[in-house]
Amino acid sequence: MIVVDSNIIAARNLTSVLTPQAKRVEHKDPVWIVPCLWRYEFQNILATAMKAEQITLEQAINVWQKVSGILIENESEPLAARVIELVAHYGITAYDGQFITLAMDMRILCVTEDRELQGKFPGIAVSMEGFLEPAPADRVHEGRAAYRRRKGRR
Repeated sequence: MIVVDSNIIAARNLTSVLTPQAKRVEHKDPVWIVPCLWRYEFQNILATAMKAEQITLEQAINVWQKVSGILIENESEPLAARVIELVAHYGITAYDGQFITLAMDMRILCVTEDRELQGKFPGIAVSMEGFLEPAPADRVHEGRAAYRRRKGRR
């Protein structure tokens, strides 16, 4: 279970250079948690893509129906007071505060490509690349072998 920001959702569901990486994130952890705000941000991303003539109206509606059918079940609203506290303390937007607060409250990672958030919230906000790297516990480290010299040989 991870929190993902709207840009990760877009990368996964619209064609971009980040799409293959976003698919790998989904493969590693398919349970994506989002604040309700994701709806408006993602709708705006779809609107921007339509204005740029990257997708058609029909494609935008199809993508919206597919994605919302999955993510609406995984919405969770962070406490507004906690979001405002993070905004005041770290100087981030309330939009970003929604995702970070949710991750902090649920004690899970927030996958985002936002470098500012990664810098201000290490261990909470991680890039897709960072999320996909094996965790230290996943790495195999063999201890040094203890070699002894056999008796009678030189």
